[in-house]
Amino acid sequence: MLPVMMMNGVVYAVLMVQVLACTSSAAVVPSVKCIESERQALLSLKRGFNATDAGWLSSWGDGEQQKECCNWEGVKCSNVTGHVIMLDLHADYYTRGSISPSLAELHHLNYLDLSDIHFPLASSIPPFIGSLTFLTHLNLSFCSFTGNIPPQLGNLHFLEYLDLSWNDFNNSQQIPSQFSNLSHVVYLDLSFNYLVGGFPLQLTNMSSLRYLDLGNNGLNGTMPPQLGNLLSLEHLDLSGNAFTGTIPSQLQNLSRVQYLDLLQPYYYSFDKTRSLSSDLQWLSQLPILSYLSLPRVNLSGASNWQRQVSNLSHLQYLDLNGCNLVDSVLTSSLASTSLSYVDISLNSLRDTSFIFPWLMNFTSSLVTLRMNGNGLTGTIPETFGNNLSSLEELNLANNELKGQIPLSLFHIGSLTELDLSENMFTGMLPDLSQVSSSLEVLGLDNNRLSGTIHEGIGQLSNLVELSLGNNFMKGLITEAHFSRLSNLDSLDLSHNAFVFNVSEEWVPPFNLSEVYLASCNLGPNFPKWLDTQVNIGDLDISNAGISSTVPNWFWEHLPRMLNFNISHNRFRGKIEGPILPAIVVDLDISVDLSFNLFEGPIPAFLAAASHLFLSNNRFSIANPLLCANSTKPTRFMDLSNNSLRGELSDCWMGFESLVVLDLSNNQFYGNMPKSLGSLRNIQSIHFEGNNFSGEIPSSLHNCTQLRVFDVAGNKLSGTIPSWIGDNIPKLLVLSLHSNHFHGNIPLSMCNLHELHVLDLSLNILSGNIPKCISNLSAMATLANSNATITDDYYVIYMNIHDRTRYEHDVYQIYNDSTSLIWKGKMSKYGSTLGLLRSIDFSSNRLTGEIPTEMMSLIGLVSLNLSRNFFSGDIPPTIGQLKSIDSLDLSRNHLSGTIPSQLAQIDRLSVLDLSYNDLSGEIPLGTQLQTRDASAYEGNPKLCGAPLNNTCPIHGHQISEHGADGDDDEQFVSEGFYIAMAAGFVMAFWGVCFSLILKKSWRYAYFKLLSDVYDKLYVFTAIKVAKFKRIISQI
Repeated sequence: MLPVMMMNGVVYAVLMVQVLACTSSAAVVPSVKCIESERQALLSLKRGFNATDAGWLSSWGDGEQQKECCNWEGVKCSNVTGHVIMLDLHADYYTRGSISPSLAELHHLNYLDLSDIHFPLASSIPPFIGSLTFLTHLNLSFCSFTGNIPPQLGNLHFLEYLDLSWNDFNNSQQIPSQFSNLSHVVYLDLSFNYLVGGFPLQLTNMSSLRYLDLGNNGLNGTMPPQLGNLLSLEHLDLSGNAFTGTIPSQLQNLSRVQYLDLLQPYYYSFDKTRSLSSDLQWLSQLPILSYLSLPRVNLSGASNWQRQVSNLSHLQYLDLNGCNLVDSVLTSSLASTSLSYVDISLNSLRDTSFIFPWLMNFTSSLVTLRMNGNGLTGTIPETFGNNLSSLEELNLANNELKGQIPLSLFHIGSLTELDLSENMFTGMLPDLSQVSSSLEVLGLDNNRLSGTIHEGIGQLSNLVELSLGNNFMKGLITEAHFSRLSNLDSLDLSHNAFVFNVSEEWVPPFNLSEVYLASCNLGPNFPKWLDTQVNIGDLDISNAGISSTVPNWFWEHLPRMLNFNISHNRFRGKIEGPILPAIVVDLDISVDLSFNLFEGPIPAFLAAASHLFLSNNRFSIANPLLCANSTKPTRFMDLSNNSLRGELSDCWMGFESLVVLDLSNNQFYGNMPKSLGSLRNIQSIHFEGNNFSGEIPSSLHNCTQLRVFDVAGNKLSGTIPSWIGDNIPKLLVLSLHSNHFHGNIPLSMCNLHELHVLDLSLNILSGNIPKCISNLSAMATLANSNATITDDYYVIYMNIHDRTRYEHDVYQIYNDSTSLIWKGKMSKYGSTLGLLRSIDFSSNRLTGEIPTEMMSLIGLVSLNLSRNFFSGDIPPTIGQLKSIDSLDLSRNHLSGTIPSQLAQIDRLSVLDLSYNDLSGEIPLGTQLQTRDASAYEGNPKLCGAPLNNTCPIHGHQISEHGADGDDDEQFVSEGFYIAMAAGFVMAFWGVCFSLILKKSWRYAYFKLLSDVYDKLYVFTAIKVAKFKRIISQI
């Protein structure tokens, strides 16, 4: 409201001058009539319009009563000359048409307003408007003009008011240089267009400019210091552009400015290096500034921002959200007594002892206060709410505030919105029956509140949104808690220990659009009162202790819902009804029925859901869903862990939007359908745990976005397709284990540079491991990665009463998972899947040596090559696998000694080298000696701990030796003794010969021995004498 009032002040002043100029001669010659040529020009102009309002311009015509065009709607003539001087045809935006060239015949026109007339998309501003040289007012806003702004507008030398906002100019459009000729312009609005390039310097020559709005365009570069030349400027809006660098200090010259908006784009929240920055030193020179909006401008260098803001005595509106503000020591109180709006959210204001005292200096005028997302610590002063007599909105959400919520906040009579969610508040919710009934929004979710809810909350008759979810509250919820909540629209009591105790015939006084009651006890019967809530758009009653069937009437509500979650209950029976509803398919709809006892066929109407989660039920037939004759916008489909059986239908052509498909752990059999290749956006396919047979269909080579492909535990056969490595470069997880694949591992597998998990175990593969396996670069790096493999999506929330109206969206994540044999047992990995680097080739018929190139995969966490026919030595460079946690080389034909480098891998928790042909002593080191003997059994030539087979003396090994990778681990040998004797002889005679040959050294040596002997003798004699005296005294 405040910015609108300020803008209207400037507009009103300009318009009054122009209207007075148009009407100044009204009483001079009242008998002058409309000029016929101009009348015909106006009629031609009307014929170009197609108005939906039949009454619009109805006074324009050729009838006898319509001859006088000066009396027509929106037309004003000069009472001196009769010429048309004012044309105000602003419409309702539903009026369409084109601008007739006849408009150019109105040569004396000085006021033209065609705003809100929708001209065709191919239409640009007619250049002939530049010939109306007497124009002082031109408004072409909201006209959907495209193309370029004609440079001919620069010919309008008398122009004072120009509004071209909200059009669709070409996205390469820059402001014409001819605008520098418009030296009389007072009001200029070019906002909400697609203007690009740097700040138009030609505008800085408009010395008369009082109102400038270039907001929400694509202007970039730095803000020019020449902005300081616009000394008459009162309103400056450059918001929503892409300016970088520092705000020029020359803004301090704009001493008349009252409105300043430099809001930065939202994406600058994630990249502060690209945003504007400032130290705010120029702010003190703007004495009458009343509106200051600098969201997402980097103010980390403004260490005294509180003092600089405090000096603005006329300030009414302050928005500094997302500005990197930090705590500063307050040196002065706020000079303004009319500050009504403060938004300092999403900063780094931590200390409540700095910020709350500053705010309490001007709380009497404050209407809106937002400090959410700062990380504030400490408590809220108990008296904070006492002086907030005008406050309507208080938002302190997403901080680290603790202690009890001050009662003074609940007694602010004007308060309509209180959001304290996502903090650490403790204590009980007070009795709210005595608080102000004006409260409309109460957000206390995600805190540590305990106790019960007093029935007095039901007296808040204006309450629209109640959010208490994710606390530690408990107790009964009765009808009295909602007795007067007739306006309630959103209810969140989820993840508390509430028990609903309402009668089956209860009819609530409200009609909710959002219901979040997850983990509340609503059962055991289905809550019948939900049937009265005909506007529900979001429903979550998961884990609510319900064990019954879902009544047929309930499914009739589903077409109106956007998010529907009844998972983790014990719903049973079939989903059916006399008339299956049709879901609206143009919205993102999420349906979660997982972890229940539903059975029978999956109904076709669910195919319209964009996110469909039906896992862990007893569904038996999928064809109605998969082959439904309807548009299928489904992006996520999880049908895993059901009893689905039969051949998988070849009905996938209509699922082009599918991103995740999980059919795992069912009873599907037969070939995988070829139409799966039409899933060009698919990123995750899970078919494991079924009975599919035949080959992997070649059509899947079209699925180039695939990241997870898991078909383990089936009866698939044939060779591993080479196109997997050639066509699916983004693959992260490839699991083919427990099938009947044969042949060699294709060389193209080495092209999967992003692969994290490769599981080919329990097949019939033969041949060698390709040496190019070292090309799996994701396994050859220790770089950090996300712990989860995710597929991101947005759930869009629309206004439930008007589905064309967007409200907000919520970012959600689907965590992918896969099952692996880890440390000898099958385990499912989801939240840590992204951290795994695993290769499993076990239980095949692979031959040859283990390639040394595999040892370059230093990121490997698990390597299993067991139960094959590998021969040769264990690669001596195996110690490079520093991240390895599980290593299984058992049941092969490996020979030679165990490399000593194995003892240097400190993360190794699982090791199995059993049943090979290894020999020699097990290298010394706790990593190897402390293991169970079973890790080495079946190698009769091995000796040393932990085996009972003791090595002979001459066969001792030292694990630290052989770091160069030499397989000869023998350290104490015949050569060792010879070297030791030679060393002793050389050292002994080296000393003796030096004393014999060097006389001075000999004298010094023996003198040293004599001195040492004397000192030791004296020291010993003294100690013995002292000891004797002590003994004698005793």
